[in-house]
Amino acid sequence: MQLQPLTLNDKPIFDAHAHRSCTRLSHYAFAPLYVWREHFQFYWTLLADSLCIFAKQGDDYFMPILPMPSETENRSHLNIINKAYQFMLASNRNPHIARIENVPQEMISFFQKNGFRATLKETEYFYETETLAGLRGNRYKQQRHAYNAFVLRHPSVKLCPYTAADQDACLALYDRWCEIRSEKSDDPIYNAMLDDSRSAHRIGVSHADALGLLGRVVNIDGKIRGYTFGYPLNADIFCILFEVTDLNIKGLAQFIYREFCAELKDTYKWINAMDDSGLENLKRVKKAYHPIELISSYNIA
Repeated sequence: MQLQPLTLNDKPIFDAHAHRSCTRLSHYAFAPLYVWREHFQFYWTLLADSLCIFAKQGDDYFMPILPMPSETENRSHLNIINKAYQFMLASNRNPHIARIENVPQEMISFFQKNGFRATLKETEYFYETETLAGLRGNRYKQQRHAYNAFVLRHPSVKLCPYTAADQDACLALYDRWCEIRSEKSDDPIYNAMLDDSRSAHRIGVSHADALGLLGRVVNIDGKIRGYTFGYPLNADIFCILFEVTDLNIKGLAQFIYREFCAELKDTYKWINAMDDSGLENLKRVKKAYHPIELISSYNIA
């Protein structure tokens, strides 16, 4: 099997195949894979008319997503998956690393019937965009109060489109955010995740246009105090990839999230806020916004 390194120039071919995949899972897009390229080597190849993406760490391959387009209970698609899986088994120094990640729940029974084992990978949080923009009702009382109090304290606040001139300020903000988070935690796994995410944010922020990311920054008195980036998964779903705010400013997180969703609501019906990385605090925050659905994804091997 002939593999080619995945580069920014390959985004059009990736997008052409991704747009034919009917899934709500956030990873079936170019940006959320590419931003991790300093941690994994990504490759692609075509098998028949399917795009196969491989990630390599050390000497071993795995597939971060299914071959695209992914089709439920399609025998031809299963044959392609079997070929890709056999390639990983034959190539890996550690065959147990071979797996396919981010498989939608609705496809699990089909793969189990065909000899694959499935394990839960993560759960993504799915919301109605208009609800997040409105924050109406008693169940959003806390978020609405935080938002209103923030606006009263910072009447000059502006949510502005991200430009390349904002890059250094955004990355400096991430460093400060990371430092504060790290000081408050003695969990080595969490602190390692913060360090790992630094390169992902740097790649995403510095290549936002090429990656198709839509970015917004919060400007308070001439200084950038928050940023958020996301991408359209399809015509109806928008995924939030990054959100970083000055942790010393109360209500800023609620402000940037609500205002970004207010901009998006006329174009995208749904928001996928991705997973919680297994972090209890992030899980509480995302559940507090009352997702209409929790979408499970699985690994198969």
